[in-house]
Amino acid sequence: MLGCTAAHSQTGSDMKLYYTPLKGLIHKVQVVAIEKGIYDSIEPRPCIPYEQWGELTAANPLSKVPTLVLDDGTPIYGGHVIYEYFDSLTPEPQLFPKDPKARWVELTRLTLGDQLFDLSSQRQFEINRPKDHVREDFRDRIESAIKRGWDRVNQDCADYAGLTVGQISIACALKYHDWQHENNILPWDWREGRPAMKTWFDRFTDRPSFVPRDDEIAARPILPIKDRS
Repeated sequence: MLGCTAAHSQTGSDMKLYYTPLKGLIHKVQVVAIEKGIYDSIEPRPCIPYEQWGELTAANPLSKVPTLVLDDGTPIYGGHVIYEYFDSLTPEPQLFPKDPKARWVELTRLTLGDQLFDLSSQRQFEINRPKDHVREDFRDRIESAIKRGWDRVNQDCADYAGLTVGQISIACALKYHDWQHENNILPWDWREGRPAMKTWFDRFTDRPSFVPRDDEIAARPILPIKDRS
């Protein structure tokens, strides 16, 4: 049977989680694991997926993070799948609603948060091109989409309630945008002109699961990854 038991979680690591730590940032897969009470039963495996480290590619041929490997060697990859797997391990808190209508709403919010994260990463790749190779029209479309996403959250967040996977996804995307802004990658502060979103974000992220836990790991060089123990 797939999964981790209470006995396992008390005695050691059951699962390996491949991810890329960033100083001052916590990933949504970590938030979900902490909220579900299984974080301490996961062995963190920090890596840079572009290195195509053999251990990661053996689990996930696409060499992407997050990738989870269960204690029996079964790989699970794709954030959506990992979050729902974690949610299946313990009954509370229930991050994926059972009610069909509420579930579709939450999956849509999950996707909104994931794509806000992905769009800001795409923008970073684009602006890192040599100046004469930057596709300005493509960059502009990405930037417009990010701002529209922020506006939608600001419009809808008064309806957000409880602790759900969609809200975790959106909050972690905004944390990533803060990280990019602090590192002079993203030029705008999403809080400007969006007071409702700021109020919701401050309230929602005021919990232990949103405290960064990887600063020591992220501060150390992780290249070459194959040389790490």
